[in-house]
Amino acid sequence: MSSDPSTTVLVARPVVAALKERGVDAAGVLRSAEISSEALSSVENRLPVASVLRLWEAAAEAARDPSFGVHVAEALPRGTYDVFELILSAAETVGAGLSQLTRYIPLIHDHSTLKLDVEPAHARLVRRVPTIGPQYDEFSMTLLLVRSRQASATEWTPERATFQHERTHDVGELARAFGCPVVFGATETELLIPRSVLQLPHPRADAPLLGVLSRHVDARLASLPQRGALLARVSSAIARRIATELPTLATTASAVRMPERTLQRRLAEEGVTHSALVDEVRRNLALEYLADADVSVTEIAYRLHFADPAAFYRAFKRWTGDSPAGYRRRFF
Repeated sequence: MSSDPSTTVLVARPVVAALKERGVDAAGVLRSAEISSEALSSVENRLPVASVLRLWEAAAEAARDPSFGVHVAEALPRGTYDVFELILSAAETVGAGLSQLTRYIPLIHDHSTLKLDVEPAHARLVRRVPTIGPQYDEFSMTLLLVRSRQASATEWTPERATFQHERTHDVGELARAFGCPVVFGATETELLIPRSVLQLPHPRADAPLLGVLSRHVDARLASLPQRGALLARVSSAIARRIATELPTLATTASAVRMPERTLQRRLAEEGVTHSALVDEVRRNLALEYLADADVSVTEIAYRLHFADPAAFYRAFKRWTGDSPAGYRRRFF
């Protein structure tokens, strides 16, 4: 398995379309990034992250637009990002949609992370990538904000936007697009979101459609061949197994089609254990369930296979420093 970071062609296609619209030689920009037009032909293809980041930077230079990423995101036709956009809009609320996307970020960029951490006053949508590309960084976060606004039919604004890359040119376009203060040169890219925004409803939410889409994307995630997706594959398998029983190393190894010892060794290379991933998945599911007022704490403890509600309480206190009831009061 390759350890080189890869990304879906969906990240590169908007560059070519935008350049053609502006009458710029897209073929030349592709050549400079060492990407062939044939490589963009199938939605199933993946490209080296380094090449795609070069593509975005070369395109901005060719278009003579220092805010190329922002402008492409704002003008991008809906549906361009395939099933990811449908999953976002099919969820019930802004918070649920963003939470869904965090599960599938390896399909977009397999060495990137996206987390939604909910705190008492606000939420932090945090993204970290090992290799920074300013134009793509700005494009991806602008597009996420634009699509979330469209899904909720609300022009909500973050409290602050923070980016990993440095910005040497005017920040006016970013500040306009986000509607909030913008900071650069941080260790992580982050949107600080008012907690109330998470509860904004999606008028076109569709739970049955979301279920179908999630099963489809889970299958794609499980088959992702790159090494960077190992933890995502294992976590996905654990989450599926928890629907019926508490996963073991043996059941997870079977689900990802890998010998137990091999899986154990591979996880150790990533610096984690199977039990730690089970704990992480239980935590994430607990946070998701607690955001649903119709699911009792006792039912959540049962779904996550705790011996009793008291055991779930102790685990939740360890995860968050709060009680399940205390955490739920933040939402209702």
